[in-house]
Amino acid sequence: MVHENGATELQHRKVFREEIRNAIREAIFAGELKPGDRIIETYWAKELGVSQGPVREAIRDLEAMGLVETVPFKGSRVRSLSEKDIRDNYSVRICLESKSIRDAIQNLDDPALEQLVIRLRTILREMEESAGQGDLRSFTEQDAAFHRAIIDATGNQVLLRLWEQCNMRNWFTVSALTDAKSLRKLQAGHKKLTEAICQRNLKSATATLEDHLTSLMDSFIRG
Repeated sequence: MVHENGATELQHRKVFREEIRNAIREAIFAGELKPGDRIIETYWAKELGVSQGPVREAIRDLEAMGLVETVPFKGSRVRSLSEKDIRDNYSVRICLESKSIRDAIQNLDDPALEQLVIRLRTILREMEESAGQGDLRSFTEQDAAFHRAIIDATGNQVLLRLWEQCNMRNWFTVSALTDAKSLRKLQAGHKKLTEAICQRNLKSATATLEDHLTSLMDSFIRG
């Protein structure tokens, strides 16, 4: 019985930690917390009705994701990315996603590749709708889902974990892309990538990916 109670307590603590992490992350993505803003533990504990312990744990999670940095004697704040940070991030992300595309094209059998293409085309339709509405938040979520779907198809969990770290760091700089025209252009790049994967055209797929991510990187740097 003691063991069960202990397990239940840990489960609740984990739920609290995840919910708090998600709440702070959403505030960052929504622009309510901007780069350089302090993340005050007491404020979030009061806002969410929890103690400071799980808030502190959630902040550590966000720090591991690259969204937050902790400065000795100054507390935690939303991380500001330098141009070098962005370039380093994207150079790694291009490598990771190029590998996922290569593995998908070369290793998936025809039924598995077909399922991946169906999934990508479904996301593309959602992206097109969001682009038409100029819905940046929804488009960003679908963009992440698109790239993750390719990695998921490879079954490489290490690759997925590394990609999540790179991808998370760029969410709060995506405000550089705010108009429907820019979103439609991005959606068109995803469509080209999908067709290259469908045709098992590795050269075209990797070149399209690199062009897409390089364009995004340049947009974020320009701000």
